[in-house]
Amino acid sequence: MAKMRVSYEYSEAEDKSIRLGLFLIVCGILSLFILGFCWLSPTLQSMQSKPANCTVVSVLRPEEMFECVFTCGADCKGTSLYPCLQIFVNNSESNSVALLHFDEQQLVLNPKVNY
Repeated sequence: MAKMRVSYEYSEAEDKSIRLGLFLIVCGILSLFILGFCWLSPTLQSMQSKPANCTVVSVLRPEEMFECVFTCGADCKGTSLYPCLQIFVNNSESNSVALLHFDEQQLVLNPKVNY
């Protein structure tokens, strides 16, 4: 048994509505790319850190001990008690006083302990 192929002719209104729908989809995708390049790219570039000179303002050693998370390799992790050393520096780029941290990972893991 042979299958019969049915061809369907779109009316002029249906053809225009299909074209309009495809045009709107293409415009939406194009506008996302334009917004991504014009809006997101400068925002990401402004978030990049710039080198700055820091001068030590003060060094404090509180008496309390904090529990610190440390890593010494891929399979080596643990916690221990360490004294906290707080170093305040003056940032030349932003001209503000801030706490000094070893890196951003240490800031996330140990928000109370500063290097």
